[in-house]
Amino acid sequence: MAAATGSGAPGHEAAACSPVVVDTDATDLDLVLATVPEGGELVVTRHWDRSGPLEVTRAVTLRFTGEGHLAANGDFSVVRVTASHVAVVDAVVTGAGGRRSGAGRGIDVVGTADAPLDDVRISGGRLVELSHDGIRAEHTTGLVVQGVTVTDVGYAGVLLRSCVDTVVRRCDVTDVHQPSPYVNSYGVIVTRDDTVPMTVSGRSTRVVVEGNAITGVRLWEGLDTHAGDRVVIRDNVVRDCRVGIAVVPCRDEVDRSYRHAPTAFVVAGNVVERIDLASPGAGILVKGAGTTVGDDVERATGFVTGNTVRGHGGGTEAGIVLYLTRGVVVSGTTLERCIDRGVLVYHSNDALTLTRTSASDLEASTEGGAVSVVEARSGANTVTVSATSVARTEGTSGPVRGLAVANADNVFDLLANDWRETDLAVWNKGAVVRRWADEG
Repeated sequence: MAAATGSGAPGHEAAACSPVVVDTDATDLDLVLATVPEGGELVVTRHWDRSGPLEVTRAVTLRFTGEGHLAANGDFSVVRVTASHVAVVDAVVTGAGGRRSGAGRGIDVVGTADAPLDDVRISGGRLVELSHDGIRAEHTTGLVVQGVTVTDVGYAGVLLRSCVDTVVRRCDVTDVHQPSPYVNSYGVIVTRDDTVPMTVSGRSTRVVVEGNAITGVRLWEGLDTHAGDRVVIRDNVVRDCRVGIAVVPCRDEVDRSYRHAPTAFVVAGNVVERIDLASPGAGILVKGAGTTVGDDVERATGFVTGNTVRGHGGGTEAGIVLYLTRGVVVSGTTLERCIDRGVLVYHSNDALTLTRTSASDLEASTEGGAVSVVEARSGANTVTVSATSVARTEGTSGPVRGLAVANADNVFDLLANDWRETDLAVWNKGAVVRRWADEG
């Protein structure tokens, strides 16, 4: 039998004396959960082997204590939430393996476009060895994910799809493997279902991703939003991911072109670094809709401010890469040990501002190769670069260029930059470059 006590979970709009049910001596956890009334609490204190989801279908609190643990013997959603006003506290979930593809999810919060779930809270706990995601949530409002550890998963630590007014805070995601046939993987992804119209799966909007630690998404992206609106990514630490932070578009459901850009984003105060990963990749990537130079589709808009990027770049990449943007401001960036180039202004950046960039220890990927603080590879860029500083130390390799412009179809205004530590302040192949109060 399950034991019942008298007081409910505080702080989640539960009644003052909502019943608490404990799994002591129970033989069937599903039957125990069925006895918990709306507003009540189930306390899981024991190890339970699971062959199917634990279905949370009404407003309850699911709390894990002591030896409380759910272990899945296959790939499925171990805890499946289909009700509003649910709390999952300190969940411990083990899947059937994170190095293979499958539908294994630790906690799955499932709303619909017509009936989104509201006020679901997931706090604490450890979700491991899952073939798809630690947490997936779709069609929610007011979702809070806080203090959860996710490790050894196939696709994503936290996957948000069409979520509004959401926070992912102080989570720790490590080792996202991307087994075949997955072609991408994420620490935290804020997205929508781009196989259906916006009216069916809308943008994720007003989402804050803050204070998380993401490590070891070695084949793809640590933090990501696809066409999110007013997504704030701040104060995170992202290590050893192919791309640290990606703010990118999503596709049209019919012709599969990149149609919807990320809008009004903020990327602030993050540390993005490579320690044990050497493959090329951007530290921060910002891309609007479209593909080719000058595409007249929705452009990315927002701010990138106060970030530190270490060790990213190489190949065709850079510490920060931007294209298909409008009015984006990149300010207060610290670039350390970036490979080949600090900032790549790729193409189609309209009224881009780069200000107060500090670059040091730029490294060439090839012996004797040049490195650039700012590089424009293609065209259709209008950019203001101001208050840049460059420090050249023993870690610097190769000739250093301040601004390198490889295409004539660009306009750069340079204001009060300090290029004295470079070998060449401006390397220009026919673009318009105007300089005011530059040094060096």
